[in-house]
Amino acid sequence: KERMARQLPEVIEDVGRCKQVVDVLERERVLAVDCEGVSLGVDGPLTLVQVGNYSGEVYLFDILRNKDLLSRGRLGSLLESPNIIKVIQSCSNDSAALYHQFKVTLKNVFDTQVANLVIQEHQGRRLAPLLKLAAICEEYGGKKFSTELKDDVQAEWMTVTGDLWAKRPMTDEMILYAAGDVKAIIPEVYENQKRYLEDNNLLKKFEERVLEEIFCFIDPSFKQKRKERVDSIAREIIRDIKAKCTSNTRLTDFKEDGDEFRALQRIHFKDAAHESELVGRLKTELIRKELSELSEQLDQNKESSFLNWRSKARLFDYEKHDDPQIRDTAKRVIKRMNDIALKTICTKYNMETKLNFLRPIEKETLRSLRPDGTDDPNIPRVALRLHWLLMDEDLQNKIDEFNRNPRGFKMAEGYYRKMKFYIARRTRVPDNLKQKAQRFKNDLDRTFGRDIVPSGNAGF
Repeated sequence: KERMARQLPEVIEDVGRCKQVVDVLERERVLAVDCEGVSLGVDGPLTLVQVGNYSGEVYLFDILRNKDLLSRGRLGSLLESPNIIKVIQSCSNDSAALYHQFKVTLKNVFDTQVANLVIQEHQGRRLAPLLKLAAICEEYGGKKFSTELKDDVQAEWMTVTGDLWAKRPMTDEMILYAAGDVKAIIPEVYENQKRYLEDNNLLKKFEERVLEEIFCFIDPSFKQKRKERVDSIAREIIRDIKAKCTSNTRLTDFKEDGDEFRALQRIHFKDAAHESELVGRLKTELIRKELSELSEQLDQNKESSFLNWRSKARLFDYEKHDDPQIRDTAKRVIKRMNDIALKTICTKYNMETKLNFLRPIEKETLRSLRPDGTDDPNIPRVALRLHWLLMDEDLQNKIDEFNRNPRGFKMAEGYYRKMKFYIARRTRVPDNLKQKAQRFKNDLDRTFGRDIVPSGNAGF
């Protein structure tokens, strides 16, 4: 009730009103910006843009109700302005959605997460951890950030209402949640981080890193550059472990979330084994620890601990580990996670849900299904429908990739077998998927030869 008693920020849907507010905001030197959406990113739809100023005034621009706010309402021009600093926490997904969905490119961004990483590195960290907004506010703003409302709203979209940010009208809780993040990062967090960067001659490094964040999902070269930089640092730390540690060293000798621990998390277990017996053993200890903790969380029904994961990719790798106990434990953990995710999918979504509303980890769960046809009674209808839509999307992505570079196209043998399964006469898959797979295989046969798995070497 106390939360509701606060005055709610203005929600803008009208182009005329949007222009008026943008005219006012253009007079500011610094603005805080945040975005909301459904699985926000390249494909996940952006539905709301929040902008706040130094005075604590916040405006919510309802893009779901009126996409013209970004163009005719001139909100896009504000976000692209080189003259106004936009303070944002972890801008990569916001940037991806704005660019791919509206052709808006963020400019002059001060990313508080990037600033945090650069500052931590200057203070001695080599693989600095990402911090949640609440931790950044406490570290750089000197004040507690209440997470009660944030936790409530996040729990709803994680487990109950997957398309929460596409629901209208917005509840008071949604409006206050949306406004909270922009209010939190200016002025104190921004001013304190900026001062540290200036005092320690870190602005050039910071600006380069911000560009990596802005273009992470726009230009693959920026993401690759970041990966190579972080991988290089991780390799240096692994070399230090080999040089400084002994055969008696145990994983527990390292601080959790310390640089050594994070480097061991990053290295693949096969690469770790090649580095040395010590590094291989430490990596195995870490994998056992991770799987044990995951199993314990699952036993205690702590579903929220992994529902916000992006992917189970590293667990899939553990299924191929040389240690049979690790393989078996990984399989059990993945199975239990998929069961919980499937249940959540059927709660959050319905027969009208679009694929771009789903999170990557939910798509992984749908890919794990092996339905017996289009009307398998053992799989809930919502999940079955989304599964076949996803199979069609995955195939279309392969076709698009082939069309961009036919002779250089490669396909994993496992997916080639799946495509042939779709085509098989007695296979009960949707007709449009069967026909699309047959047409694609005909194209592949003409390019690479009949029943040849594409290897990227056609014509050589």
